[in-house]
Amino acid sequence: MTLTIRSKVLLLSLTLLSIPYVGYQYVREMEAYLRDNLETSLQDTARALASVLNDRPALFNRRLVDTVKEGTELVAHSFKTPIQLDGKADDWDIYLERAEDYADKHILKRYGHYSPQSLSFKHILGKYRNHLYVLFIVKDDKIVYRTPKSMELDRNDHLQIVMQEPNQQFYRYIVTPTGEGWVSAYKVPTGGRITAPQTEIRIQGTWKQNKDGYTLELRIPLTMVGDRLGFAIADVDDRRTRIIKAVIGTSAIHNLDTVGKVFIPIPEIEKTIRSLGDDPGRRLWVLDRQHRVLAQTGDLRREFPYHPLNMLYSFLLPPASEDFKDDQARASRLEGEEVTLALDGESAIRWRPTSDEQAVIVSAAHPVFAGEEVMGAVVVEETSNSIQAIQRQAISKLFNKTLLIFSLVTLLLLLFATRLSVRLRRLRNQAERAIDPHGRVTTTAITTNADDEIGDLSHSFSVILIKLKQYNTYLEGMASKLSHELRTPLAVVRSSLENLEQESLPSDAGIYIERAKEGVTRLNTIITRLSEATKLEQALQTTETEKEFFDFNELTSSCVAGYRLAYPTQRFQAQLTPMPVFIEGAPDLIAQMLDKLVSNAVDFCEDGAPIEIQLYQEKNRVCLKVINRGTPIPANMQERLFESMVSLRKQVPAKKEPHLGLGLYMVRLIVGYHRGQVQAENCSDFPGAIFTIWLPVRVSEVGVN
Repeated sequence: MTLTIRSKVLLLSLTLLSIPYVGYQYVREMEAYLRDNLETSLQDTARALASVLNDRPALFNRRLVDTVKEGTELVAHSFKTPIQLDGKADDWDIYLERAEDYADKHILKRYGHYSPQSLSFKHILGKYRNHLYVLFIVKDDKIVYRTPKSMELDRNDHLQIVMQEPNQQFYRYIVTPTGEGWVSAYKVPTGGRITAPQTEIRIQGTWKQNKDGYTLELRIPLTMVGDRLGFAIADVDDRRTRIIKAVIGTSAIHNLDTVGKVFIPIPEIEKTIRSLGDDPGRRLWVLDRQHRVLAQTGDLRREFPYHPLNMLYSFLLPPASEDFKDDQARASRLEGEEVTLALDGESAIRWRPTSDEQAVIVSAAHPVFAGEEVMGAVVVEETSNSIQAIQRQAISKLFNKTLLIFSLVTLLLLLFATRLSVRLRRLRNQAERAIDPHGRVTTTAITTNADDEIGDLSHSFSVILIKLKQYNTYLEGMASKLSHELRTPLAVVRSSLENLEQESLPSDAGIYIERAKEGVTRLNTIITRLSEATKLEQALQTTETEKEFFDFNELTSSCVAGYRLAYPTQRFQAQLTPMPVFIEGAPDLIAQMLDKLVSNAVDFCEDGAPIEIQLYQEKNRVCLKVINRGTPIPANMQERLFESMVSLRKQVPAKKEPHLGLGLYMVRLIVGYHRGQVQAENCSDFPGAIFTIWLPVRVSEVGVN
C-alpha cells in the first residue's frame, strides 16, 4: 500500500506520544519524592508535639490503672458542638459511626430465649467542655415503665450506671423512667436489694420511645467520673411478673474489679495538640505507656477539589477515594510496630492499608520523655490520598497539555502536508496539461511564486518543456524542409533521365533507366504527401480555413456514395441518423478526414467483409464511427496510431504506392481543429477496429432551411 505525504506526516506526528510517557515516568518519580516529604512532615509534627509534652509526667500518670478485660473499655470522644438533651439522635449524626453495638456477646444476665429485637443497643460517649454525654439507641420490642409510686426501681426497663469517682469511691446509679420525657438518676447501694433510693440530680437526661424501642440521652458532670465506668440496660417484658428477662452491659458491673475503664480526653493535652494546628486530613494521638489513648484530634478524611477531567484518566490511576473504612477512628488503644518502637524510645514510621484497601495510612510515632524515662508517645497519621490527588492532577494536566500540543502540531503538520500535496498535484496537473494526448507540447509555462524546492522543480519542468518543444518543432518542420530540399535534386535526376532517353544506348540500358524513373516517381509521391501534411498543419494553425454551418449527415451520405464508386470491390454499410446534424467547421476538411479513415479501413479490411459507417447524435455531440473487420490493433499502438510517421502496414512492394503513416495523423489534426476527439479501439464482438470521432454540435445556432 502506497502512503501519501499526509499519511507519512501523520505517522511521524505519532512520535509526539512519547512526551506523555516521559511525563508519566517523571510523575512516578515525583510520587517517591512526595512520599518522602510526607514522611518527613509527619515525623516533624510528631517530634514537635512530643517536645511540647516532654517532662510533664502528671499528664500521663493519672491514667495508670490496672488492666481489665479486653472489650470493656469505654472511650469518650471529644465533641466540637454541644448536645441537646431532647431524646433525638440528630445532634449525634456526625458521631454515630463511632458508636459501639451491644447484643448477645455482651449479655450479663438472661432468662429464657434471647433475641436481638428483644434487647440490643448502640452506645457512644462524648465529652464537651465539663460534661460527659451518653447516648443509648435501644431496640426493645416491649417497653415496661415503672409504676410512679413504686419503690422497686429494678422491676421495669432501666439503666444501671456503675462508676469509680475521682475520690476512688465506687458508686451505683439507676435510671428508671415512669414514662417518656425528662429523667434523673437514683443513687443506690452497690450491693444487695435496691431500697431507699436517693435522687442524683446531677445525672440528667431524656427518655424517648420510638417504634423499635427507645432513645436515652444522659449528661454527667466530669467531676463525678473517675477511671472506671460501666453501663447495663435491663429488659422487662412481662408487666405482671416484672421479671428481668435480659441484661446487656458494656462490662460486668457487680464489683469494681470487673467494671470497664473509661478514657476521657485530658483537656490540657487536647488544647496542646490543637494549638499545633488542625490540618485537614491529619489526625494526632497521644498515648500512655499502656498504648491507651489520652487525647485525639483531627480526621483522616478530607475533601479534594473536583477536577472536571478526572474521569478521563480513571483508568491510569485510581481516584483519591475518601470513602474508606477507618477501623481506628474509635480506638481506645493503638497498636502497631511504630507505636511499639516509639514506646521503646525510638521514632518510627509505618505505611499500612485500610481494611477495605481503599486508602493507605501513613503514621509517624515519636516518644514522649520525662527525663530519661518514656512516658508515652505521639502518633501523627495521614492518608496518602493527598499524594494521589497531586499525582492525578499532575497527570491530568500533563495529558491535557500534551493532547492540546499533539492536536495543534498534528493539525499544523497536516495543513503543511496538505499544502505540499496540493502544490505537487498542481505541478503534476500543469505538467500533464503541457503535453496533449498526442505528445505535442501545448505550453511551457509552469510557474510558481515559491522560492523553495518545489519552485525549483517547476522551473526545471519549464526548461525541459521548452527544450522538448524546440525538438518537436524541429521534427515537425523536417518534412517541409526535406520536401523543399529534395525537389531540386529530383528535378535534376528526372531531366537527366529524360536526356539519356534521347541518346543512343545499348538495348539493356533501357531497363535501368525505367527503374530509375519509377524510383523518382515514388520519391516525388513521398514528397507530395509530406507537403500535404505540412500544408494542412500550417493552414490549421494559421486559421486560413473558414468555418461554416453544414449538415454533417448529408456530407457523410454523399461521401459514402463516392466511396462505393471509388472502391467497387468493397462493400459499405451506412447507418446514418434520419435527422440533419449541423456542425460548425470546414466541409472540405471533414471530407478529407472521412477519406483518410475509409482508406485506412479498406487497407485493413478482410476480403468480402463490409465497412460500417455509423453517424448519430448524442446530446450536444455527434458521433462518427468507421468499423472494419480484420487484424486487431495492438494495445500499445492504439494511442500512437494518430502520431506522425506511424503505420502498422507491412513493407510495401517496390511497385506499390508508399504509405508514410500520415493519414491518421491528418485525421487527428482535423478533429483537433474542430474541437473534437478521436479514438481507436478493437471490436468486442469480432476481430477488427473501430475509429470513433466526436464533434461538438451547437444546436442553438442551427438554422433549418
